[in-house]
Amino acid sequence: MRIATWNVNSIRVRIKQVLDFLKNYSIDVLLMQEIKCTNKMFPLSVFENTGFNCAVYGQKTYNGVAVVSKYIIDDINTGSKIFEKDLSARYIDCFINGIRVVCVYVPNGKEINTPYYLYKLEFLDKLIKHLSGIVKIENTIIGGDFNIALSDLDVWDVSLWFNRNCCSGAEREKFQHLLDLGFKDVFRENLGNRKLFTWWDYRHNCFKLNHGLRLDYLLTSKNINVLSRQRCTKMRALLRPSDHAPILIEV
Repeated sequence: MRIATWNVNSIRVRIKQVLDFLKNYSIDVLLMQEIKCTNKMFPLSVFENTGFNCAVYGQKTYNGVAVVSKYIIDDINTGSKIFEKDLSARYIDCFINGIRVVCVYVPNGKEINTPYYLYKLEFLDKLIKHLSGIVKIENTIIGGDFNIALSDLDVWDVSLWFNRNCCSGAEREKFQHLLDLGFKDVFRENLGNRKLFTWWDYRHNCFKLNHGLRLDYLLTSKNINVLSRQRCTKMRALLRPSDHAPILIEV
């Protein structure tokens, strides 16, 4: 089974790119973040006509997550049940082909020690608490945009990003707590000390210069056998692309 995660930065703007990605990379399950539309406006019929089932937790203009799958999707849960009083659509999980699949879009945080940053840390605490229960009882794969560069190896210029949002010690510590629940950072295991990024700012020619961060992750519970890994930078090189590149694994 080939599973991918991608912050698409508006599904309605990039529906053709998404459909091409599903076809050209033979994707079975795609986890999407920042779909930026309500459930009603999500292009459900387009995916169903190409053989995909859908689970959507949308929001007008901002955020929104969705899972599309060639397999049957069961037992869908959204963030509204987990992150009480949080109106942002950032989390959905479901059961697909024997695996609990989690799609998450962690808040950006904007600047250190602002309400946005504190909200990000609180969101991570709630996420860790929730996932600690799941990984104990089910095979689990988490995919999403975490808006955290886990280590200095995930940053193109450490001095420029030192202790800034996405690279702060508090965020990294919470991410490590998540991994310590029993998850593997699949790409880092294969990278060693090499740098590999998944996000590049639209400004300053960042993609061409490879001035990026690794913000997107696929995490698996330790008993899941990962056969291959791939970062799909061709999707970032398209005209009017998302600022994120998708990543995929085969399990």
